[in-house]
Amino acid sequence: MSFFDDAGKKITETSQGAAQKAKSIAETVKLNGIISDEERRIYDLFTQIGRTYYETYGSAPEQQFVEYIAGISDARTKIVGYNEQIKQLKRIVKCVKCGGDISVGSAFCNNCGTVVNTASPAPAAILDGYKCSTCGKELAVYAAFCTGCGNKINR
Repeated sequence: MSFFDDAGKKITETSQGAAQKAKSIAETVKLNGIISDEERRIYDLFTQIGRTYYETYGSAPEQQFVEYIAGISDARTKIVGYNEQIKQLKRIVKCVKCGGDISVGSAFCNNCGTVVNTASPAPAAILDGYKCSTCGKELAVYAAFCTGCGNKINR
């Protein structure tokens, strides 16, 4: 019987060791997750400090920040220009009433229904086979109003 008692004792000791090891690994993973969360929080706070400095002192930064402020301003200017190029490629203008995107050539804003004064035809690329039940004009999938007759689209 001594053999079985010794084997049982070894199995018990081994399983307790494995359980302790698994608990240790789980706790390590948990702590690493907490560390990652805190590092992300620090990064977000540093970002917020930079954003606050830029908004507060961007027009008259201290000398050591001039290059960074200029870089941010330059990047923002480029982004505005690139967004304009995208609108031109997509043939989109802004609605004067709601600010929504309108296809060039539309007679009405597809967001608010305001009459639009654009002259060019709408590009076929944004049309997805939806048609107005009133006038039959093809519509973009996201349209809330028909760009041909101003009819409210109910889907």
